[in-house]
Amino acid sequence: MNTTCKENNKNPPKALIKHALMASFLALFIFSISFSGIYLQARNSLQNIVSEKEAMIMSLLQNILDEALNTTFQASLLLEAHCDNQTTGQLKRMATLAPNIRSVNLIQDNYIYCSSLFDQELSKSDQTYFEVDDTVFIKTHNYFNPDEKILFISHRQGERYAIASIDIQYIKKLLNTLSNHIPLTITLNNRQNVTYSTGYSPETKGTRIALNSDNQQLTITSVLSEKMYLSYLGNSFALPVILSCIIALSAGIMFYQYLNRPLSLREALYQAVSNDDFIPLLQPIVNPHGDICGAEVLLRWNHPKQGFMMPDQFIPLAETTGLIHKMTSQALSKVKNHLIEHQPLLPDGFHLAINISPEQCNDLTFYEDCQHFLSSFPNGKIQLIIELTERELIQSTTRAIRLFDKLRTLGAQIALDDFGTGHASLSYINQFEIDILKIDKSFIRKIGSLDRPSHIVDNVVDLAERLNIEIVAEGVENLTQEAYLKQRHIQYFQGYLYDKPLAPEIFIERLARQSRKQPCPEGQRTDIIV
Repeated sequence: MNTTCKENNKNPPKALIKHALMASFLALFIFSISFSGIYLQARNSLQNIVSEKEAMIMSLLQNILDEALNTTFQASLLLEAHCDNQTTGQLKRMATLAPNIRSVNLIQDNYIYCSSLFDQELSKSDQTYFEVDDTVFIKTHNYFNPDEKILFISHRQGERYAIASIDIQYIKKLLNTLSNHIPLTITLNNRQNVTYSTGYSPETKGTRIALNSDNQQLTITSVLSEKMYLSYLGNSFALPVILSCIIALSAGIMFYQYLNRPLSLREALYQAVSNDDFIPLLQPIVNPHGDICGAEVLLRWNHPKQGFMMPDQFIPLAETTGLIHKMTSQALSKVKNHLIEHQPLLPDGFHLAINISPEQCNDLTFYEDCQHFLSSFPNGKIQLIIELTERELIQSTTRAIRLFDKLRTLGAQIALDDFGTGHASLSYINQFEIDILKIDKSFIRKIGSLDRPSHIVDNVVDLAERLNIEIVAEGVENLTQEAYLKQRHIQYFQGYLYDKPLAPEIFIERLARQSRKQPCPEGQRTDIIV
């Protein structure tokens, strides 16, 4: 297989768009990963801060409760005493020494009869009904403040109680100061299960972080919503987020530049094979009457940077990399798909010439491709021609001989391309049982030239007649050459005089025109894609 050449250095817009999308996806992926890591770190950091604050609040609350419990224990020693100035004085001293306690009171039969708020025992009419709920509880009471909840701590002795009231405003200020506007709740773990909250409601959604006191009387619970996490992230982790954006953007730009870098020939070849970018062309082979009786499969590659490349620029690399097998398989598959739809246009025994390289003689992959190709057509419809070239020497190894033997079982014929340009012409004819000789175009050009006689062509024709081998004249470009070759009874002709390599669709049109016996309109004989 060969190719034609044309300069083309434009990068396809679709490729640029594809590369831009790939680079954007990479940048987004990197940013997503890094942002996720930063976000998780921010969550853990905020949770640790909240846990530390809860521990601090718990410690302060526990100290307040311990102080109140100690005060009520001391006050309980006065439950048997008469409520006089001395008793109220002691209660006042207890309340004064404990800064967090608002008042210390003595209760009998659910009535407060003695308090640090007064200087003497309350009369029956002044005594206030007060029901003690538990050791620690919260309730409102008209005696203390009808509009505010009070925290009470009690100590029981028989049917009497010593209770201390704690200013809830102090606790509220404490929570607001330490919680740093984080929704927080304090639950008294008793039968009341009373809850005190700062910005918290049962419907609040988020991460709950709970801490229980040692005596299980208190539970502090914080609720961290997604909005709080993001706010903390923006305030405390802004720099890492910005850096991750810069890194992701830089990676995307570098990846885009990498994708659009000038590819080495090896990389470009691998990419072209992966994308199935090689396009097979068909150059007509005609008989002496000018009718199309076959075609040679030629391969073209439009390199993304270098344009159309000559076969000797990439075929050797395709052979050394082993890509030649895939390229041949792809080309045959495309040709088959075009020809199989238009079988009625093909004359029986339609010649289809395919080049084989030395690399393809090392195994049976080429044979399998040819077998698969021919299996799609009726027997005798396609005459497969396998072309050897003298420019690339094929060794007569056991594997090569086996390959050609199996190809002959498919009915394939062996042709020797570029005959006379190398050093193995006669040995090839003997080793591989050549069926067809292709006279190289360099010899065809000498026809009709006085300073370049056509004796070589005559000798080749004479040799072919002696060996009973058919001839294809390659590179016929004018009527003088054609007339001379016809006089020598050449069987097949190929060259620009008849047509350049054609895209399969145009080749089918030529066959259709021939089947209708319509001549090619003037000006369209070379209207082809190269």
